[in-house]
Amino acid sequence: MMKVIPDWKEIGSVMKFVLTTFFIGFTLSLVVVACADEYYFGKTREELAREMFIVDSLIMDIKYQMDSTSIDFDRFYIDSQLDTHGYK
Repeated sequence: MMKVIPDWKEIGSVMKFVLTTFFIGFTLSLVVVACADEYYFGKTREELAREMFIVDSLIMDIKYQMDSTSIDFDRFYIDSQLDTHGYK
């Protein structure tokens, strides 16, 4: 009976080729799936648009409230330094 001795150099080069091909294929398929519009993780576009509208509305509300209740801090500071109340 004849013994078969494996050639480890050939097996190593084949394994490198297989792993490199697998890695490149996996990376390419991941890029394709990530860039496709029909595959997504998380919320739909409508849900995101709804939440963006709510957040934009809140930000505008805060801006309007800050504009209507703004205080001129420079004048407030100067007025507080003056003796307007008769106290010494």
